[in-house]
Amino acid sequence: MQLDIGMVFSSLIGLFLLMGVGWVSVKTKIVPPAASAPMSSLLLKVTLPCTIFSSLATREFDSAFLVDGVIIIVIGLVLFPLYAALSWGISKVLKVPAGRRGIWSFGATFCNNGFMGFPVALALFGEEGLALAVMFGVPFNLLVYTLGVRMVCADCGTDAQPVNLVRTLLSNINIALILSLIFYVGQIPLPEALMTPVTHLSNVTTPLSMFVTGMALASGKGAELFRDKDAYTATGMRLIVVPLLTWAVMCLLPLSNPLIASIVLITMAMPAPSVTTILAETYNGNRGLAAKIVFLTSLFCMITLPLVAMFLL
Repeated sequence: MQLDIGMVFSSLIGLFLLMGVGWVSVKTKIVPPAASAPMSSLLLKVTLPCTIFSSLATREFDSAFLVDGVIIIVIGLVLFPLYAALSWGISKVLKVPAGRRGIWSFGATFCNNGFMGFPVALALFGEEGLALAVMFGVPFNLLVYTLGVRMVCADCGTDAQPVNLVRTLLSNINIALILSLIFYVGQIPLPEALMTPVTHLSNVTTPLSMFVTGMALASGKGAELFRDKDAYTATGMRLIVVPLLTWAVMCLLPLSNPLIASIVLITMAMPAPSVTTILAETYNGNRGLAAKIVFLTSLFCMITLPLVAMFLL
C-alpha cells in the first residue's frame, strides 16, 4: 500500500488539531466538560450511523468488496481474542495486581475503532477505506460486549452479567450497517431529499469525534493521570506491541487487497476505547485505571499513530 507521506502526516495533524480545539474549548470554558456526554450520544446514535450508511449504501456494487468485508471480519474475530489472551498473559508477567488485570488487558486489547478509527480511515484511505473499517467494527462490537465484559468482571471476582446479544447487535451503528448493506447489495436508490441530510450529518462525524476526544483529554485530573505504572504498561501494549504484532501478522497473510492490511493495522493502532470506562463503571471494574488508560493512550497516540502509518508506505 503506497501512500504519500506528506498526505499521511497532513491528514493526521489536521485530525489532532481538531482534538486540540476540543481541548482548548474545555480549558477556556467555552464548552463545559459535561457537554461531552450528549455530544458522544449524538455521535454514536446519529452522525456515525449516517457516516456508515453513506459510505456503503451509495457505493457501486462490487462482489470483490463483499469478499474483502468477510475477510476483514474473520481477521477481527481471530485477532481480538488472540490479543486478549496475550494481554492477560503479559499482565501476569508484568505483575499487574489482581483487581486491575482485567481492565489492563481490556485496554490493551480493544481499540477506539469508532470515535477515532473511522475518521482516520476516511482521512487516509477515502470512502473504500472507511467502508472496510466499518466492516472491521463488526467483530469489535460483538466481542467487546461478550469477551470484553468477562475481562472487566475478572477484576471484581464476579461472573459477567448476561449480555443481551440482540440489543448489542441491534445498536444504531449495526442497524446502519445492515441497512447500508441491503441498499448496497440491492443497489436501491435513495431519494435525494433523504440522502442530503444523511450526507450532511455524515460530514459532522469526523470533526465531532475529534472534538469530543479533545474534550475528554482536557477533563483529565492533572498529574495523577501520569503516576500509574500499570497505565503506562497498558499504553505501551496498546500503542506499540499490538500494532507491531498486527503488522507482522498482516505481512504473513496472502491478502489480494493490500487495503485490508492497512485498515486492520491503522485501526489496531488506535487508543483504548472510551467504552473501557463505561464497562468499568457498569460492571464494578477498576474505574480509575480505566480512565488513566483511555487518557494516556489517547494522548500518546498523537506520537505513535504517525509512526505506525509509516509502515503503510
